[in-house]
Amino acid sequence: MAREFPQEVDWIDDELQNHFRWVSSCRGVTMPGPIGYQDIPRKMKRDYEFPAVDRTPRILDQMSSLLTHFQKPQIDLRELLTDAANLMAKQFSLKAVSIGLRGSDGIYRYEVMVGYRHETETASRKMAYTYEQFTDTTVYKGYTISKYTKVFLAEDNPWLESEREVFSVPSLLGTTRKSLEDYVEGDYFDVRILGKNDQILGWIEFARTITGKLPDMSSIRCIEVIGQIIAAAIVSQPEGFTRRSA
Repeated sequence: MAREFPQEVDWIDDELQNHFRWVSSCRGVTMPGPIGYQDIPRKMKRDYEFPAVDRTPRILDQMSSLLTHFQKPQIDLRELLTDAANLMAKQFSLKAVSIGLRGSDGIYRYEVMVGYRHETETASRKMAYTYEQFTDTTVYKGYTISKYTKVFLAEDNPWLESEREVFSVPSLLGTTRKSLEDYVEGDYFDVRILGKNDQILGWIEFARTITGKLPDMSSIRCIEVIGQIIAAAIVSQPEGFTRRSA
């Protein structure tokens, strides 16, 4: 005679299945069915606080090259930003990196971009944001990983319709995610460049590694340090940043 189990057992079984799916995804195992993408920021926060791999010693020598800019009589901020973007792309295997700054008019714009398609870079350079837009959580829904870093996931559609062309392959927006480590078109990170009293001077933006995965949290920690090196360079120049003409 078949034994009937109470409904509570089915509920527990469902919970165990969900938990196994989450653990398996954390370990890079692909499970059938949709991924609970909101587990991604939870996993990132955990990995940020308890990194499995610490790249800091290895990256310090590379970061020291940025500090040589401070030994010059006058810091060429654009040169520093370009060196920083190239360093991050190379050392952390990032497909593309951009750095944006607040201008003297209080508007935030992209200034240095490396690794982007021409069409994407052209579209991005046309974008401009006020402080209110830059911090708007109704449109740009993100997940705070640390004081400096937020991750924006494609499932939340964290962009305006006018911004679709700034993505590398707009036609791939809406792609299904297969694991918690996977990048899908529409994901991106913002690492804020903070000045005195945590004033937002600019941001570093990137999305995926060359392997098609999201960056690890050890890389994020190092990028945050680079952001603060950039902040120190910005505040050291009383005349501010001279934006290149269009």
